[in-house]
Amino acid sequence: MDWRIKKQIVYFLIVALFIGGIVAVVVYFYIPKPTCTDGKQNQEETGVDCGGPCGPCIINPKEIAVLWTRVMEIDESLYEVASLIENQNLFYGLSEFKYNFKLYDSKNVLVAVREGSTFLNPQDRFVIFETKIDTGRRDAAKAVVEINHTGEWEYLDKGKPSIIVSRKSFSNTPFPVASAYLYNQSLFPVKNIYAYIVLSDKEGNAIAVSSTRVDVLSGEGGKEITFTWPAPFPELPSSSEIYTRINMLKD
Repeated sequence: MDWRIKKQIVYFLIVALFIGGIVAVVVYFYIPKPTCTDGKQNQEETGVDCGGPCGPCIINPKEIAVLWTRVMEIDESLYEVASLIENQNLFYGLSEFKYNFKLYDSKNVLVAVREGSTFLNPQDRFVIFETKIDTGRRDAAKAVVEINHTGEWEYLDKGKPSIIVSRKSFSNTPFPVASAYLYNQSLFPVKNIYAYIVLSDKEGNAIAVSSTRVDVLSGEGGKEITFTWPAPFPELPSSSEIYTRINMLKD
């Protein structure tokens, strides 16, 4: 091969490598790398921004169910309201969802609104509860709850700590007091345990609700909790149910 041709080939290879290097640098630094939030199905994802390296895909989550809502008078023009909520999704939860309680009088006129927010664990059945709602001297005959969530569903497959409720008791005088014993069956401490008690009449309708919070339960440890109300009930409750929950979606 003629030396001039060899020189041209070498020159061409040098130029090609130089241009290739520039292109590689531009691609590396200026073209966005695939991420789990780029709105594209790439980097071996099985769906848009999910599956593969991005974690499981959320597929057809079930809506939050409201099992019942009750409004209860605690003083003149002061009410409290509670709802029993259920998340039927096995692995999906929400870091936060918002709700609105709306109270109506006997003529179906809106007399008060109370907003709130909480978290939602997978397979969760729990109580949302608001108290000291002022209706401005108007009676509240019924209440409804509206669930609003705009956040993204999150996948969670870790087990819930086992909190056992035992030794429940109730006294109506001189003022109502309910107590129970919480026991943490796991080996590790559990923090920020929310507990709600629902007292029901013989027909199973909720007549009173109260709540408390336990800062921490040590591993295989227990603690007595109490719930109180300001005045004796005219009729003793026939049953009680205690719901406990912790925020499993919080790091």
